[in-house]
Amino acid sequence: MKIFADLALVAPGDLRSKIVVTVEEGRIVGLEEGTPEGSDSVVGFLMPGACNGHSHAFHRGLRGRAIQGADDFWRWREAMYRFADRLDPDTYLELATLVFREMRLAGFTSVGEFHYLHHGADAKAYADRNAMGRALIEAARQAQVRLGLIDVAYLHGGLGEAGYLPLQGVQRRFGDADVDTYLDRVGELDDSAMVRIVRGAHSLRAVSLSELAVIVEAIDGAPWHLHLMEQVKEVDALIGYYGERPLRLLEDRGLLGPSTTLVHLNQVIESELACLVRTGAVTCACPTTEEDLGDGLSLAGHLLRAGARVSIGTDQHVHIDALLEASSIDAHERLRTHQRSLLRTEELWSTLWAHDTIGFGEVGWIAPGALADLVALDLSEPGIAGVDPVELVRLGTRAAITNVWVDGQETTSDIDGERRELGAQLRATIARIEGKY
Repeated sequence: MKIFADLALVAPGDLRSKIVVTVEEGRIVGLEEGTPEGSDSVVGFLMPGACNGHSHAFHRGLRGRAIQGADDFWRWREAMYRFADRLDPDTYLELATLVFREMRLAGFTSVGEFHYLHHGADAKAYADRNAMGRALIEAARQAQVRLGLIDVAYLHGGLGEAGYLPLQGVQRRFGDADVDTYLDRVGELDDSAMVRIVRGAHSLRAVSLSELAVIVEAIDGAPWHLHLMEQVKEVDALIGYYGERPLRLLEDRGLLGPSTTLVHLNQVIESELACLVRTGAVTCACPTTEEDLGDGLSLAGHLLRAGARVSIGTDQHVHIDALLEASSIDAHERLRTHQRSLLRTEELWSTLWAHDTIGFGEVGWIAPGALADLVALDLSEPGIAGVDPVELVRLGTRAAITNVWVDGQETTSDIDGERRELGAQLRATIARIEGKY
């Protein structure tokens, strides 16, 4: 298969003209200047498919439905728990398939699904302890995306003044008996060409430092993920119990490194920037979710400028749009500093392609040997018509996407038709899960 692109962004900061990309058996085998003649597809702008580094698929059911009365993060969480309690492996498969399809149509060719909804509504394990995780794996297969199943430990119900609290209510569906049970359960899941099993912990509210250390040791250098420092209340609780700020706690115990992805970090302070640069830990920013939940401005732009690595995620799916999420990093930095254009464009582009953080180290650039996960944009789409193509990361949206290839296969022949069909299916599925009809 050959794809001709008038313009191809083959890597951050490397925009080329009149490029022919040759694909065989799911991999790019050729990249050269050429003409459209003999190509299977002709596109205006080609880029690597994006990585959604942090997703909770079932949260998509809350979009526009957890507003009134959920006046802070903790009230919103109550609405999230109620929706989670309505799901079983069958409904989870149905909803997650639609959500992963929405991601693909929005430019994401791989997703890191931060999975903690493990067990049945009675808090008992299904006959297959990983029934919910396998539903997500099947959903990704049907949706034609790569999946990093980030199956995380969730062992406690929170952190109070006296220490860790027991799981309560719906939280009991999330929990394993202990670290060994968690590791044993996740060990029953296998990698494949399109799936990576990634481990981690929900948060330091749900897993203690000593338990996290056991998990990180068992991972032995593989990628792992953790929610951290999203809310002020969370940081205060950790300082009150452990006596130190969270990043200091993790670094002092040797838990941070390039294989670590810390999600959010909205409450990072200036003196902690060096820790992130020094350890190589990745920050996964989810700015549109962080806006919606009142977490505060994303500090991802500040971290990028300091030399730390940043990826993007859509988290609770207020929006699912790869380019919008990256541009929001820039917007938050402008609002924080009251200045414009402090971030280099190539820094923003780099946040889209952190596929290695979910186990796919051969995706995220256009070059011979890379896996052929690609996205094309129409430069005549009104929202970006006349824009300097290098700046599409600041101004583009999913509306401009015309083609998506995953593993060398074009995933749809009618992207507008699939969008219309998907919208109707999402509306019906979410209403049915909520019990509306």
